[in-house]
Amino acid sequence: MKIGIAGYGKMGKDIFSLLFDNLNNAEFTVLVRSCPEEHTTAVMKTLDKQLRRKKLTDEEYEAKKAAFKFTFDTAELDGCDAVIETISENLEAKNSLFRNIADKVSDNCLLLTNTSSLNIKKVFEGVSNPQRCLGMHFFYPVKLTEFVELNLMDNTSGEAIRLAESLVKEFGRKSICFYGVYHVYLNQILSAMISHGIYLCEYFHTSVPALSASLEKMYSVAGVFDILDSIGLGLMADNQSNFSLKRNKQLLGYGCERMNQWRSQGCADSPHSFLDFIRIQEQGNTEDCDDAPIYMAAFILAETSFALEEVGIKPDVFLEAVSCTLGTVDTLPEMYRKYGAERLKSALDKLYETSGFASYRYDPDLLEKFYS
Repeated sequence: MKIGIAGYGKMGKDIFSLLFDNLNNAEFTVLVRSCPEEHTTAVMKTLDKQLRRKKLTDEEYEAKKAAFKFTFDTAELDGCDAVIETISENLEAKNSLFRNIADKVSDNCLLLTNTSSLNIKKVFEGVSNPQRCLGMHFFYPVKLTEFVELNLMDNTSGEAIRLAESLVKEFGRKSICFYGVYHVYLNQILSAMISHGIYLCEYFHTSVPALSASLEKMYSVAGVFDILDSIGLGLMADNQSNFSLKRNKQLLGYGCERMNQWRSQGCADSPHSFLDFIRIQEQGNTEDCDDAPIYMAAFILAETSFALEEVGIKPDVFLEAVSCTLGTVDTLPEMYRKYGAERLKSALDKLYETSGFASYRYDPDLLEKFYS
């Protein structure tokens, strides 16, 4: 198999690294803006180190050395079986790139976008043979996340879906397919969870650090605001308006407004800037928020109960994907049993009464159906 990686920023490098490490019989062509020799040298240094440390045999080293090339010429993608685009979240740039690539590869070559928020149909608008086009969204950090979202268009062919699912399985990840307004659903609920965390600070009249401490035991690795910090206010705020689910628009809009306020107050857009900024900004504001885990679980369970009813995905697969993406210690059914239906519904009633956000509406029958 020959795979193209179009773009070599943070995500492109990590996706290439994941696939290069796990697909031993694949060849890679990586499209970069400039200086392909420098990128080649960097990969060779890694391979040399692995050889010295005996993580590669001589035969494996020689095979890996011959299995990749960097280029700035899209014509070099000719012969690829799949091309994964990983450039920045700019609709015009992505669409232009795919129109260019489509002319260089065969009609059967899978065209895959890693977009985390953009309209999939618009990304591929005007691209020839759209039946081979779909989203393949990786989460960051790529090597630590178990699921990859496959975002399908109405005309994505069954064969393209099968090949994409097979590719994901081959490099050691699990895939989950979404359609229409549920495109990049895992990213939609992740973003909504962050906005919900921001709203809980207002609801409890407390600070980000205090709420983080209250929620700490809910998450296995990174909490709500650690995720926001790792992504950065710029990308997180700018992506909010692109999501399709209407029921979370108010909550996402609230979160976006607060993030833009922090930006206007001097918080940098870049990753790993938010937590340092907010610790200084909110010193001393630590009112009680011990019940925050109930209120966080209530939102997650209400949102996913509606999604489960609508997406047509097996509940066990869907719930595993959500739990893995959000990084929760408990599974969602375990959350439901831990906090109890009455406390969860009471929390949602209070949140809706205070905010009026549709995200806090719920169907008790769906909660019982999927979590009791």
